[in-house]
Amino acid sequence: MSTENIIEEQRFLQTIKDNSGIINKICYYYAKDAEEFRDLRQDVLTNIWAYRQSFRGDCTLSTWIYRLALNTCISALRKRKSKGEKVSIDAITDLTADDTDLSAMHKEMHALISQLTAEEKAIILLWLDDMSYDEIAGIVGCARNTLATRLRRIKEKIVRLSNK
Repeated sequence: MSTENIIEEQRFLQTIKDNSGIINKICYYYAKDAEEFRDLRQDVLTNIWAYRQSFRGDCTLSTWIYRLALNTCISALRKRKSKGEKVSIDAITDLTADDTDLSAMHKEMHALISQLTAEEKAIILLWLDDMSYDEIAGIVGCARNTLATRLRRIKEKIVRLSNK
């Protein structure tokens, strides 16, 4: 293996380490169980490696990774839906069972977010990650004002779901 390849692999591993929180969070909210979480995470990592040359620097690397992870998870969700698979919120317990530090509120929020559409999940996850409206709008591909309206509606929907 050449020195150049070793350097590229080390850079990739550091990028994954620096952005593992983003990757894990997105995969966590789109997975129906622990096994799918691992599969989604592997798919995201594979796509980051495969498309690393396509990063042009138009945005930050973390924003690019966020977008790629979202697209990977949404594509997997579409494939799952096209196969007729249903996602049960009860199936998510495998993901939370391993982490005893999760509070009841976090589990409830996860259950609520799991009921949102793929686009709604993407927007609320970006917002929960303290991204600015401009950054989120850039990732999801809409105008800032449109995003503000969508985000307000998503928050209202979560409140309605929590009151059921």
